[in-house]
Amino acid sequence: MELWKKHWTTALGALFVLAAFLSLFKYSADQGWLTDPIKIAIGLIAGAAAASIGVKLHRKGKGFVLAGELGTGLGAAIGYSTAAYAGIYTTLWESMTVLVAMTAITAAVAAYAYRFNSRILMMVSLLGSMLAPLVMQPETDQVLQLFLYLLVMNTAVFAISVMKSWLELRLTAFLFTWLLYAVYYVHFLPESNGWWSMPMRYAVAAFVFYLVAFYAATWRDRSQSAGINVYFSFANTVLFGAWAAALLPGQGAMTVLMLLIGVLYGMLALAIYRFKMVSVSAAAGHIHAALAVIALLLGMSGLGSGSDYRPLVGAFVWTAIALAMVLVGRKLRTDWLIVAGSFVWLVTGVYWFANAWDVPRINPLGDLYIPFLNGGAIAWVALAAFGFYVSRQVNYKSLDKESASIVAVLYAVLSHIIVGGLLTVQITNVYDEYDVAGSVQLALSVAWGVYALLLFLWGAYSRQRPFRWFGSIVIVLVALKTILLDLSGESSLYKIIVFLLLGAISFGISWVNTKWQAKSGKQ
Repeated sequence: MELWKKHWTTALGALFVLAAFLSLFKYSADQGWLTDPIKIAIGLIAGAAAASIGVKLHRKGKGFVLAGELGTGLGAAIGYSTAAYAGIYTTLWESMTVLVAMTAITAAVAAYAYRFNSRILMMVSLLGSMLAPLVMQPETDQVLQLFLYLLVMNTAVFAISVMKSWLELRLTAFLFTWLLYAVYYVHFLPESNGWWSMPMRYAVAAFVFYLVAFYAATWRDRSQSAGINVYFSFANTVLFGAWAAALLPGQGAMTVLMLLIGVLYGMLALAIYRFKMVSVSAAAGHIHAALAVIALLLGMSGLGSGSDYRPLVGAFVWTAIALAMVLVGRKLRTDWLIVAGSFVWLVTGVYWFANAWDVPRINPLGDLYIPFLNGGAIAWVALAAFGFYVSRQVNYKSLDKESASIVAVLYAVLSHIIVGGLLTVQITNVYDEYDVAGSVQLALSVAWGVYALLLFLWGAYSRQRPFRWFGSIVIVLVALKTILLDLSGESSLYKIIVFLLLGAISFGISWVNTKWQAKSGKQ
């Protein structure tokens, strides 16, 4: 870096000279001076002459080295500018001609820079190659030529920057390439209606190229600058994600994109942990894992978008995410992960309660509806099972025994509320599907009464008073519902039977309560 501290203004001066040459090229085209073939010939001759003079000065050594590198770099930059003018600004050269010319110039420059450690030469030629398409923007679509132009330049720049550990080359190429992408998108405003649109294809190509290139540089680089490659790879992902959000239509495409990025960064995090890259800090591995989780969460949150099944898909996905967080937290003995997973589960449960009533039924046997064996029922069961699992198997290391017992009961009570929702939805669906005679409200009263009895039985078995309290609340609510709602209307044999069943359930609860109190008194 000492070299650049001394000579960055020299490189800047060369850049201004090149800008003047490019402006002359463009101005002559606008004024109609000379013909395009003549201007291209002049450009090639001028570039070759400047490069030749630069090489001769460079070989003299001593005080002529810097001047030689600048001259050779300017010659290469003029050659790049000529190729850009012939293939991008005008249509005089075909794509293959541009590719051959770029490859020839780049190979010569890279070989010379590698052989003589000419860092300034490489930077000046790179700046010239990137500045030319910015100054000379075509009126017609010549994007393929520009793509080939940038592909050749980036490949050579990354190769030599990795071999020589010249970090500034790859960073400059990265920044200018994405800048050119933005400039040409605004200039042409092409249609972007999906994954296969031209802007999206080029964005994907740039993203994949820099992803591979930066990690190849990280793998080979053993200096302190290796971490910079990783952070610029993050910047590459952010830029690509921002462009994809603008280019891709609809939520579905972004969902797929986020899932792919999440999987990709998860694999990169595993690679960093598995192969223990000495040049990458542990923090970079953690950042990879965090970015993978964020991308996966964003992707999964969009699953089912625009579909009536969105609540069902969301319930399954977020319950799975919550379970994964709790399992990892339990494995690592980290309370905050368990708390985060529990919060996700709680929010998912509230969301499911708000939307479960109108979700289309997924019947595994086609049109045949089977209670408790359908998509909605499985979602209820998954949510309840999560709560029961945490209640029985997960402990917070920061809580004492009494506090942990209270938290466990809270999980269990919330899970029992979910079970109540399961019973309600399944009974209601049975009446809707099979047009069952009788009142669905009376059937729900009986089901909730039986459930209250089961809560009392569970409380007696586990010797936990909160279940008795919760069962009492349920049976009181059933009684209020029966008195205020179910008694209204005409009497029927069905209603009489239901009331008798509710009476029997109440007597059963009293019996359980009496036995419980008797056992507690003996103890």
